[in-house]
Amino acid sequence: MSSESRAVFCVSDHTGVTAEVLAHSLMARFEGLETRYETRPFVDDEPKVEALVAEINRVGAAGSTPIVFSTIIDAELGAMLNRADAVVVGLFDPFVAILADELGIDPTAMVGRYHGVSNAAVYQVRLDAVEYALATDDGLGLDRYGEADVIVVGVSRVGKTPTCLYLAMQYGVRAANFPLTSEILDQRRFSDVLEANIDRLFGLTIDPVQLFQIRQKRRPDSTYASLERCASEVEIAEWLFRRGRIPVLDTTVRSIEEISATIREQASLERRLG
Repeated sequence: MSSESRAVFCVSDHTGVTAEVLAHSLMARFEGLETRYETRPFVDDEPKVEALVAEINRVGAAGSTPIVFSTIIDAELGAMLNRADAVVVGLFDPFVAILADELGIDPTAMVGRYHGVSNAAVYQVRLDAVEYALATDDGLGLDRYGEADVIVVGVSRVGKTPTCLYLAMQYGVRAANFPLTSEILDQRRFSDVLEANIDRLFGLTIDPVQLFQIRQKRRPDSTYASLERCASEVEIAEWLFRRGRIPVLDTTVRSIEEISATIREQASLERRLG
């Protein structure tokens, strides 16, 4: 490992999702830094912390000082982790102390309250939204489009499926996705089901060169992946979006998280997960 690279550990006494998200968000502020992420979930007792500290110390001895982002709740386990030869960042520590002082309430030590099934109704909303996204993926389940909060449309490989799944998982939004097929593009008109739900549509577009690169990985040197076809499909899709006066978002340099958050904001979609 070079002196400019860092091992970044995302440590949690539960799933590790929060630690991962915050760690990536914080480290993204430091451009040009080479990082290697290691997630260690369910570190919830002393033997596991001891083993992790030994691992962190071995990594540090072989290179640069590791950075550890932790969402461990238990104070004693957190103190053990702090003894590692690393920069240990307790992601919850400063915020919990400030909030406890303001609210006059001691924070719970129960692990996994945010990601656990503490509210069965909210959890069911997420499951229903994910089931809906899968049932209406890639033009399936057209008879259920009337249930959609949003219908994401665009050419193949523009990012529709992961966006719909993220909207379902993160916000409980019912998101269907419909591909702009060769038939639709050749006829230069939306299908009847899209026209019937025009107020629910949200278009995704992309730079043709980026689309070419993505498709080349899927079907190298095919007509489907040719730059000429990619450019033509994107041009016609954008014309359809303008003609239908539906909102559109360029996904070229945006992450799935940013795409989903932008769709939710611009389409005024309600977050149903509390």
